[in-house]
Amino acid sequence: MSGTDEGSSIDGFEDQESGSKPSLNMSLSDRLKQQALDVHKMLQQLEKEFAQEDCQTYYILSTNWLDKWKQYVSYDQVINNSNVPNSTGQIIPQNFNHDLFEQYPNECFKYYPLSTNPWNQWLRPNLEEGTHYIVISQQLSSYFNQYYRGTNIVRNATGKGQEKKVVINLLKFYAVLMIPNTVNQIAQDNLTQLDKEYLQVDESANLQEYYGTILKTVPTFRGNYNGVRIWRYTNDTDPHKALFAEIKKQVQDLDFNDDQVFNFTGSPIQISSEITFKSLNLTDKDILVIEFQQYNRPWCIRHPTVPVEGKCEGCCNITVLNFPCVCKKVSYCTEQCKINDERFHLAKCDRLGSDDEQVKSMNYSDNSIKGIAGLSNLGNTCFMNSGTQCLSNTYPLKEYFISNKYFEEINEDNPLGTNGQLVRKFGSLLKKLWCGDKNVVIPTSFKKAVGQFQPMFKGFQQHDSSELITFLLDGLHEDLNRVKKKPYVESKDYQGRPDVEVAKESWENHLARNQSIIVDLMHGQYKSTLKCPTCQQISITFDPFLTVGLGIPNKKQKSIQIKVIKSVVSIETKYINFESSKKTISLQNFIEEFVVSDFKIEPDSKLLYYSSFMNDLSEPINPQQEINVVRKDSKKGYLVVKVLNQEEKDITAGDRIYMSYAQKAYDSYGHTFKKIIQPTTYQLIKRSYSLAQIHLSIFKNLLPIFCDLVKEIELDTDEKLRNFYEESVHGKYYTIHNKQNIMMMSRECIFCNSENCQECVLDYDNQETLDKIFQNHMEFDLMSKIELVVFWNKSPFQNVNAGDIYQYYSNQQYRKQMEENNNNSLHENNQKGRIIGKNYSMPMMSTQPKVSLQDCLRFSEQPEQLAEDNAWYCKVCKEHVQAYKSMQIYKASDILIFTLKRFKASHGFFKQKLETFVEFPVQGLDLTEFILNKNKPNENQIQEEQKKLIYDLYAVSNHFGGMGGGHYTAYAKNHENGKWYDFDDSQASEINEDQIVSQSAYVLFYKRRTEEEQTQAFNNTQELN
Repeated sequence: MSGTDEGSSIDGFEDQESGSKPSLNMSLSDRLKQQALDVHKMLQQLEKEFAQEDCQTYYILSTNWLDKWKQYVSYDQVINNSNVPNSTGQIIPQNFNHDLFEQYPNECFKYYPLSTNPWNQWLRPNLEEGTHYIVISQQLSSYFNQYYRGTNIVRNATGKGQEKKVVINLLKFYAVLMIPNTVNQIAQDNLTQLDKEYLQVDESANLQEYYGTILKTVPTFRGNYNGVRIWRYTNDTDPHKALFAEIKKQVQDLDFNDDQVFNFTGSPIQISSEITFKSLNLTDKDILVIEFQQYNRPWCIRHPTVPVEGKCEGCCNITVLNFPCVCKKVSYCTEQCKINDERFHLAKCDRLGSDDEQVKSMNYSDNSIKGIAGLSNLGNTCFMNSGTQCLSNTYPLKEYFISNKYFEEINEDNPLGTNGQLVRKFGSLLKKLWCGDKNVVIPTSFKKAVGQFQPMFKGFQQHDSSELITFLLDGLHEDLNRVKKKPYVESKDYQGRPDVEVAKESWENHLARNQSIIVDLMHGQYKSTLKCPTCQQISITFDPFLTVGLGIPNKKQKSIQIKVIKSVVSIETKYINFESSKKTISLQNFIEEFVVSDFKIEPDSKLLYYSSFMNDLSEPINPQQEINVVRKDSKKGYLVVKVLNQEEKDITAGDRIYMSYAQKAYDSYGHTFKKIIQPTTYQLIKRSYSLAQIHLSIFKNLLPIFCDLVKEIELDTDEKLRNFYEESVHGKYYTIHNKQNIMMMSRECIFCNSENCQECVLDYDNQETLDKIFQNHMEFDLMSKIELVVFWNKSPFQNVNAGDIYQYYSNQQYRKQMEENNNNSLHENNQKGRIIGKNYSMPMMSTQPKVSLQDCLRFSEQPEQLAEDNAWYCKVCKEHVQAYKSMQIYKASDILIFTLKRFKASHGFFKQKLETFVEFPVQGLDLTEFILNKNKPNENQIQEEQKKLIYDLYAVSNHFGGMGGGHYTAYAKNHENGKWYDFDDSQASEINEDQIVSQSAYVLFYKRRTEEEQTQAFNNTQELN
């Protein structure tokens, strides 16, 4: 049936053997009387013929609605030939059957056909015939549809003769839809449980019939699916919780690029016309798992009854895989494929999980890498890799984990921890970095554990390495806290007592709730002083700290974030600092002095300038504009410097049109939304271009992305370019759309001539020139920009999602450069070269101001006035005041971590980076004058006046570039061999000690010298002298 929700006028109704035809001249009373007679006749007919007729499809009607209808048409009076009351026809009953439906059923999915399949109609449970509904024929249902609105409810009959009955209440059962995205959501910790969802079906339906319905349902899902399997899962306690735990345990270490598969302990459902749903005897202990196979992806479920299918890591075919690797992450279709892929896979093969016994058994061997290993970048995770490498080279912490001591102190009951998950994954990672034999370690499971402890680190957004270090150490502390039950402690006021007494009391309160290896090694104590600006009242407190934040003295410099675009695959971003005295020079002079050499732009290049913010572009900027004006206009975003290509150079100013386009693609998870994969940029075109020439101009810019299909040198003429585009690219990989300006929505689109254009496709075959198009649309402002969108629907790289093509290209170029470096067995003077796709570089040192670490320490001790929204209550003045607050290090721990405050708030949400060069000693940092008490936090003996506090650097977390496109690396000293190494994601290379101090230093790790080490250093100095 169709049209179940539509009603129509009785004037167009033609009676079908059910009664007299209503007349236009009949009064309302007569028409309603005729309805009553017609319905009565059809009800009698159904009662007479129901048992004997062959019909198996019937409808039900709400008795509640039927009673209202009978009152509306005076049904009883008409049938009994009684007087019809005056109330006839006053209240029209509407929305029949509404009261029979269950409200908000937790439905797993809808069967095909979506709008008419009766299994999609969820009725209230335990409906009884005569009480809640009556059975009606299709004829009567159609009759009511002509007059009234509502929803038809269709049900099937079973049996014959006197045994015939209509089954109203369908068989309801638990169901789970299993697709790769479901597994991926579990693996990425975005799904924390399986909801109790249901499906329903006629209990007499056989499995063959049901399977056919599911097959027809598959195409209704968003995404490309091409197969169905049905499984049964049983658990006597909680099947949903048990199934989720089973999947979670197996997929928690999977990356989003891995096959989303797991071993299933349930059983397959036999697809047979001889088996009905009733015979399955499904209970609340059962779940039917309905598995869809996504196109070009393996089945999610692996089971002994079916062959293992998936993508062969060697030949990339989806086929039966009989040769799994020991790491269980990849499999192969033949032994030869496994052998061929060995040299590529060995570097990332990881047979060690995070099982306690496995980790405990991993010890140093002759093949152990001993800390000289890189960490794979999982997607903007360089911040995590940098911080982790610094902690990995924190010798006493590393020894604690390598010796397995941490297993004895895991606190799984601490509600502030992760039930030991974070510390286990961190311990496993350290074991792989030091005891393992791989040059590159993939930290997938560790990243997930970090995201579980702090949700801000979930996903693949860039973050701050300092924040990661702080959150990670806090998480490790809580997982290793020796205090099982934290007591309530109350701090006492200062009340003029000696510092030693108050500090000791405060530290004891801290230890009453916090004791761990992190506290032992890294927690120090601040002295915080608050002074009332009115009455000069002073309050002193002593607080524990984990890291020391150091402000950087301002040398009165200006900064601007520059983005240089040389091509679609060569984009570099960083801050440029300049003296205030330069703020009045022109933009052109500024670029020549500060940008050209720093970004290695060819001197004879022609440049286009504009600002970019949140993917919106400004008008092109006049090169003679004052740089300080440009800086203010670009403060929230970037000043973009685009290097024009030869085609753009040749366009004269009068013939120039500024066309902009962004590049978009569907996200990688089920095509749920369009994401920007390359930000909007300008491209210059001629007014005489046709739409076909615009296509070719954009394609010429995108050529580097098609490097696997064609070399740019092969398309060295316009004819070759056009032929290749038409034959191999047009309509296959991307489409070009007009991005209609919101302010122009009421006008006709200049390309499709329609109002309210919704990103129409640019017609390649349209030979009209832009000049001609503009003449046809005189209202189009000749100075307006043409805005387009390049939407990628297919990747030119095999087995790469369209949304990941630029990240993939960047990774491939990175690997090529690393392979060249390895093949040459040298790094040109150990200097960082520029890498395509890597948005960082070593800034020029000579033009940057310099301050010392000691300057930063003194600067950070200076009193600061509290903000109005953070006022302090003065007990003398009896009001909140903006007091002056100063912080000093009272006691320092063995490990001292300094964070240089390079990022400052600007315009609220946005930040600027201070590129000031901070000089810091690698050896012999004397902190004697900056630490008030020379004892360690847990020491309370009388301090020696002549005691020196000397610290040596052992690790640095570096940040290159600006806020928008920065990159993190780490320098760390290996305790085993005493050498310094540069850890740049998966690369680990030796560097000289004199290269450690750089403008990019962000987080500094120092270790306190023992008295023996100080004595030894003094003796060595005397011998040298």
